Amino acid sequence: MASDELKIVLEDVKEKFDTVIEGINMVRETLERHEHKNDEQFRKMDMEFLETRKDIRELRQDLNDHRDNTELHTGNRKKKGLAKV
Repeated sequence: MASDELKIVLEDVKEKFDTVIEGINMVRETLERHEHKNDEQFRKMDMEFLETRKDIRELRQDLNDHRDNTELHTGNRKKKGLAKV
């Protein structure tokens, strides 16, 4: 009779372990999905950051080119050039 009770208790414990293992696997799958989603978001942010840096670099170059081509700055260069001669 004690043997039958032990079998019942062991079956109950096994079922509880199986339930815990199943829960752990579900949590792991959920974490992996979130990790993958976050990785994609960070890659997208990195690409946007690099594109923004490129845009800023181009804007700076355009601004410098514009400054070089304005009459005010061109006149200053001519004066500086004459003063050095």
